[in-house]
This record gives sequence, structure tokens and C-alpha cells, in this order.
Amino acid sequence: MEYSDNPYGDNFADIYDEWYRDLDNIDAVVSLVLSLAENGSVYELGIGTGRLALPIALAGESSGVRVSGIDSSQAMLDQLTAKPRSELIDAQLGHMVRDMASGPFSVVLLAYNTLFNLLNAQEQQQCLIRCAESLAPGGHVIVDCFVPSPDMPEHSGPTPHRSSSRGYITSEVHVDKSQQLIDGVFIEVVDEQAVRREWKVRYASTQEIDAMAVHAGLQLEQRWETYSQDLFTEYSRRHISVYGKATLNNS
Repeated sequence: MEYSDNPYGDNFADIYDEWYRDLDNIDAVVSLVLSLAENGSVYELGIGTGRLALPIALAGESSGVRVSGIDSSQAMLDQLTAKPRSELIDAQLGHMVRDMASGPFSVVLLAYNTLFNLLNAQEQQQCLIRCAESLAPGGHVIVDCFVPSPDMPEHSGPTPHRSSSRGYITSEVHVDKSQQLIDGVFIEVVDEQAVRREWKVRYASTQEIDAMAVHAGLQLEQRWETYSQDLFTEYSRRHISVYGKATLNNS
């Protein structure tokens, strides 16, 4: 099959750590991943700047946990390799489905919206199939995504978003509900010059992701709202879903 390209990494590499440093409780991410990995290996799809992978590798070093991953953006990987102790991580450049390593891995991590960076349902399905194939016995796949709202507007913006260390930021978003696609752009004004950072995702409901997981031979084990394992409810706007290999029913 043909795989689509998503320029997200190249568009955000230079500011990614600054803008998204408060997205997660890193200690909670590390704790959950290492508890699932035990003394095995962790593989992150869309490893990026190592925002999560490096803390996981540092915390798991004493117990022999090995961390590796893949990203389609050399600019993202350059940010990772510039960090202290980056030698702990084996990071590969490539498409996260087509070029995914074969494992076996104790944990495969798809952090926030990584699955959605694949821009059609076929690629998302194939991704989960590859994840299932790469699992060691008793391994887990973590899928972390926002929960789409049926009431999301088809257009929003320009909306004041945040200030960065360099300038002021607004954002615009366009939603194609028929294709489940969101096109967005952050516009950062730096020294009176506008820098456009475009992004695109193909979203899916938790029910659709669960169905794709089942088709891949996975079954849902746990689902939380946060990595701190806060209860997932009908009002949750984000889910941390843990899947394992489905067991055959011999009854």
C-alpha cells in the first residue's frame, strides 16, 4: 500500500519541547510505561525529540529496559540526538508503519495523537496490526489520543492561543467530518514576521480504535483519562488505552 506523508515533525521540531512540555505528567508516563515493560524493551512510534523516550530510558537504565523508536522527521531526531544521554536510545528515521522494527517489544507506545498522524483509516489499521505483530508474549500497546467531540465546529479561529518565548501565537482549525480530518495551523509572530506551523490529523473515536485493535488481534485491557490512571468517563477528552494480544477462546 502507499503511505501518506505528514510534515508535522519538520514543522514543529524547533519548538516542540517548549510548546508541549506541560502536555503530560512525565513521571506518570514513565511509571506506567515501566510498570508495563517490566525488564523488557520499549518501542515508541513517533519518538520525536525524545520528550518521553529519554526520561523512560533514564529511569529504566538500572533495570535493563531498552528504549528504541522511529520518527519520519530528521529534524525531530536531530533535537533528540543533541540531548545528554541520547545514546541510550536507538532512534531510526523512517515511516512508522512501513519501516517499523519487528521487535519483540514489551511495550509499543503511541503517545499523544501519534496514531492520528496517520491520515487514513487503512494506515491506522495497518499500524495496529504491525504493533500486534511486534509484541513479545504478554506485551502491551499504549494508544494515547484525544476523544473527538461530535459537536466540534467545522471552523474555528483565528484564536489567540499562547505566547511563546519568541512571540505571540494564534491558531486556526478546519474540520472535515466526512473524512474525519482536521487541518490546523499555528501562526507565530516573531519580530513582525509570521511563521506558519501547519498540522493535520485523522481522528477516530475510541470505539473505532477498539474495532481496529480487535481486527489486529488485540484486546483492550485498561483505559484511563490520564497516565496517572484517572478514571475514564463519558466526559473525558483524552484516553490512554492499553491493549494486549487477544487470547483464543477454546471453550
